Amino acid sequence: MSTLDTMASEQLDIHLAQLEDRLGQDYRNVTRTRLHALVDRERARFDGARIHAFVPILVERAVRAALATV
Repeated sequence: MSTLDTMASEQLDIHLAQLEDRLGQDYRNVTRTRLHALVDRERARFDGARIHAFVPILVERAVRAALATV
């Protein structure tokens, strides 16, 4: 049986996978492995968050900021 937490987590996984795809298009010089590591690192900051609605945008902003310094 699915719970709201499980569904929210699955949706978050989908959104972050889509984010990785977008980042891969925008930063072709960065390996998918590096992008995945950056997304995972930023996602981990929100592991205890009760609300996940804004996690993808916060992760995207942090990853793009990190990549801007490269």
